[in-house]
Amino acid sequence: MSDSFPELIVSGSAFERGVQHGTAFKNKIASTIDFYAAIFKLPVAEIFDRARHFQRLIADYRSDFIEEMDGIAKGADVNPFWIVALNSRSEILSFDASCDANECTALYFRKTAVLGQNWDWEMAMESNTVLMRVDLSNGTQIQMLTEPGIIGKIGLNSHGLGVCLNILRIDKPLDGIPIHIVLRSILESPTIDSALDEVRSCGVGKASNALIGDASGNCVNVEFAGNERFEIRSFGDFMIHTNHVLSRHINPNDETFHCSYSRLHAAEKRASSLVDFSIDEMKDILVDGTGEYPICRPYKKHKDVQKMGTIASIVMDLKQRRFHIRRGPGSGQNYETPQKTAIGAS
Repeated sequence: MSDSFPELIVSGSAFERGVQHGTAFKNKIASTIDFYAAIFKLPVAEIFDRARHFQRLIADYRSDFIEEMDGIAKGADVNPFWIVALNSRSEILSFDASCDANECTALYFRKTAVLGQNWDWEMAMESNTVLMRVDLSNGTQIQMLTEPGIIGKIGLNSHGLGVCLNILRIDKPLDGIPIHIVLRSILESPTIDSALDEVRSCGVGKASNALIGDASGNCVNVEFAGNERFEIRSFGDFMIHTNHVLSRHINPNDETFHCSYSRLHAAEKRASSLVDFSIDEMKDILVDGTGEYPICRPYKKHKDVQKMGTIASIVMDLKQRRFHIRRGPGSGQNYETPQKTAIGAS
C-alpha cells in the first residue's frame, strides 16, 4: 500500500467542482457510502429522511454547497441524499446513543503558527481518504484531507488560515447545520474574524470542536456542545484539544472519556517542555505511541467500528501554506509534503 494519499484539484463552478470530485473518486465514494450505511444502523429510507432535513438546512445557509454536493452525486452516479448524508455523518451518528467513538488530538503552536492533528477513525477509511485542493472562483485555494464525497474537513487555505476537527460527545440527537459544512465555511474564510462570523451564523445543534489558527499566531477554539457553543481564546504558547469539552465539565473522566483526558494530558506535558515549537516537535508529539492511551493510536477493535486508530497525522505550516502528512499509525511511515495539491502549485 502506498504511503501517499490520492490527490485531486477541482475548479470551476460549485457544480463543476462537484462533478470533478465525484468522477475522480467514484469507487471510493461508493466504498465510503457502504461504510456509513453500515454504522448508521438505519434503514436507507430513514437515512434519506434525515438527509432531507440537513439538505434543507444547508440550502438555506449556502445553496452553492448543495450544488457542489449535487455535482458529486452526478459524477459518482449515486443518489444525492447519500452525499448529503456523508456530509452530515457526525450528526446522523449522534442518533445512535451507543456510539461513543472518540476521535483525534489537535494542537496549535502560537510562536510558529503550526497547526496539526491526528485523525483517528476506522481503519477501513484509511484507504479511502483523499487530499484535495479546491480552487474557488474568488482566487482562494483550499487544501484539505477529507473522506471522498465530503466537502469540508481538516485543512488550510491560501490566506494562511487552517482548521482541525475533534468529535465531541453530547448525549442527544444533533440536528443543526452539519459540522463538515461549518468546516468548509471556515476554510473559505480569509481571516479568523470572518471564520467566526460563519461559525456563529451556523448556530448550534452540533457536537464537535474546531481549532482555528492563522499564520500570524492567532487562534480560537470553538466547542459545539449540543445547544451550546463556547469560544476559547485565552491560552499560552499552545492550544491542545482532544474529545471532551473544556469550557464546562460536561464530559467526566470516566470510562468513555479516559482516552481523551489521557491524550490531552500527555500532549500538554510534551508541549510544556518545548522552546522552539517547531514543525518537527509537533510531529514528534503526534507520533507518540507510548502509554495506555497513546496520542498516535494503533488500530484496535472497537465496539462501534471494526478497528479504530490513527488514519493520518497532519501538520500544517500556516506561514508557508504547506501540508506535512503521515499515513496511518505505527513507526514505519514518514511525513510527506504533497506537491500536486499544494497551495500555489500550478
